[in-house]
Amino acid sequence: MSKLFLSIGIGLASGFICFFLSVAFLSLLLLLIRGVSHLHPDMTLTYKAAAPVALFAAFAGFTITLVRAVRGQILTK
Repeated sequence: MSKLFLSIGIGLASGFICFFLSVAFLSLLLLLIRGVSHLHPDMTLTYKAAAPVALFAAFAGFTITLVRAVRGQILTK
């Protein structure tokens, strides 16, 4: 049961980290586009694009951690 909670924690942490990194990167990209083209892009696009990235990162972090924990437990027996 502890391996499940550890996997959930790592999944949530990786989701939060990837969300904020995606928002920061996309904000800088949109500001660069704004500087070059003198258009005012919608900055809410960063949150809309970062949400699926964060969900994928959370799911991937959870799955990888859980699989590694279960495989490590099986291999040691």
